Amino acid sequence: MPALQVREFPGDLYEELRSRARREHRSVSQQTIVAVQEHLHAAPGVTAFQQPVSESQNQARRERRRSYFEELARLGDVTIPPGFPSPAEIVRQTREGR
Repeated sequence: MPALQVREFPGDLYEELRSRARREHRSVSQQTIVAVQEHLHAAPGVTAFQQPVSESQNQARRERRRSYFEELARLGDVTIPPGFPSPAEIVRQTREGR
């Protein structure tokens, strides 16, 4: 997967990006990808940040996450079978498959 490095990124803009990432429960890298995707797919003359996420959408996202964590808690400890790939191997295979 390609990597992107931005030099001389304005500090105030980075703090705004970091703050938005925290509010959206994402890493700065994930939020940067979302911001670029929204910008590139927005109608001409419309910036990505003019399209706010509604509170109901945020609430629905939080509820989905909460239900996932509840389901994981119900599963308890899971025994990984012998020969099952490591998490690093699964990630590598996923990346190679893209």
